[in-house]
Amino acid sequence: MTTLYSFGAELRLRCAADYKGVFNGALFKVHQPHFLFLAKHSELPNSRLGLVVAKKKVRRAHERNRVKRLARESFRLHQQQLDDLDIVVMPKVGIEAVPNAELHQQLQFAWQKLNRLAKKHPKIASSSPQK
Repeated sequence: MTTLYSFGAELRLRCAADYKGVFNGALFKVHQPHFLFLAKHSELPNSRLGLVVAKKKVRRAHERNRVKRLARESFRLHQQQLDDLDIVVMPKVGIEAVPNAELHQQLQFAWQKLNRLAKKHPKIASSSPQK
């Protein structure tokens, strides 16, 4: 059962086009005091996570790494409850002063809110004509 909660390559936004798709087509935005989540329905049968932690927002490398580690871990534990979404997580300024426990809680609230939003707006099957 360990594979259920893995975080393999299929669960990551990997190329610029993946990120661009979320930034341009974001249907859902979730604000937390120290995070911003953007998401859209995924074309794939699972949710995928992308992280954008800018030096401008989080100066020190070890803090950027901590934020990314916490976000990945939280996603890994909550991925089963999420609809099929492509999600980009971005921290806000001041996040380095916040303890891990509080960040975990904010991430948990964000996953729940994102799930509620996604359930309100079910995925519409694309019926575009094929050539």
